[in-house]
Amino acid sequence: MSEIEVCVARSPSARRADHLTRVTDLFLRDAPMLSDEQVELFDVVIARLATAIETRARVELAERLAEVPNAPRGVVRSLAHDEIVVARPVLTRSERLSDDDLVAVALAKGRDHMLAISERPSLTEPVTDVLVKRGDRGVVHAVAGNPGACFSRDGVATLLERSRADEALRELLARRDDIGEAELRQILAIAKETARRRVQEERPGAGRPNVDYAIEIGALDVEAAIVPGARNYGPAMAEIEALARIRPLVEGDLAGFAAAGRFEAAICAVARMSDLSLSATERLFEEGDSELLLVVARAGDWSWGTVRELLRLRGAEAAQPHALKRARDAFEKLKPATAQRVLHFLKAREASQKRALEAAADRQMREKVR
Repeated sequence: MSEIEVCVARSPSARRADHLTRVTDLFLRDAPMLSDEQVELFDVVIARLATAIETRARVELAERLAEVPNAPRGVVRSLAHDEIVVARPVLTRSERLSDDDLVAVALAKGRDHMLAISERPSLTEPVTDVLVKRGDRGVVHAVAGNPGACFSRDGVATLLERSRADEALRELLARRDDIGEAELRQILAIAKETARRRVQEERPGAGRPNVDYAIEIGALDVEAAIVPGARNYGPAMAEIEALARIRPLVEGDLAGFAAAGRFEAAICAVARMSDLSLSATERLFEEGDSELLLVVARAGDWSWGTVRELLRLRGAEAAQPHALKRARDAFEKLKPATAQRVLHFLKAREASQKRALEAAADRQMREKVR
């Protein structure tokens, strides 16, 4: 080590680079056989020789060490914090950088370093959390398009929030197969509630109905683009809201939408007239039997003619004569008071779910503040 110190102190840069190349050659030759203690010694020597050498020599060092499984960790970490032309090889390929190392680089450096990190074959949740929160549009797109990237619930929520105004990001997320439909819907619901709370804090004078409507439309657009098989209820909701501003919705409106086969408009109309969420209303048309749809219809005092058209929206099986006859018998036997109690239960369940979403949104906002 004393000889190394003399070399660093007295040798010109070119000479130090030559010594560095020779020591690196020696390390690479014996790397598979070196003990941890010996690697640590090379770490100290190479780091000392790499001091004050020109960029070209540091780039060469980074390229040579990037794919060495037991490369000197301290040297690799130092190279990762260097200018991007030096850092890129180790940031994109070195297995010696831990999650903590990558997070530290992402927090300390800028866009180019984050882009390099996003190119790694695999990325863990702690790393992607930082990249999607700190990165610009290019970084976020690179991470979302990396099939080896794993995302936490908060990370997915951040991506969904950023995708509201970014169609290209929505397309990237739609191609991923590692985020389940149920999880996407749940995260979207939390993101929607978080957005609502943020707007209320930033604009306390904003009208609640207008805020809710704008956020709902934005969330529906994102859901339609990302969730597999999701319908886009945005245009239908806009139509229903425009009609409701002129006059109250009536059963005839609902029957007309259903008879015309306008599924989205019928769903939005049922949701508004029964005071249920779109997701809860959609489930009335997807579940195996028609009992809950019959309950909502009876509670709303709708006629069998309207119910029949709604049932036909459920598909060919529900529109069969024998299925319609069973449904009519059940509908006529159902007492309005019983239907009202069941509908009250459905609304109570929705209120409980909404409180859970509000709590989750509160936690997310507190974590972001921290």
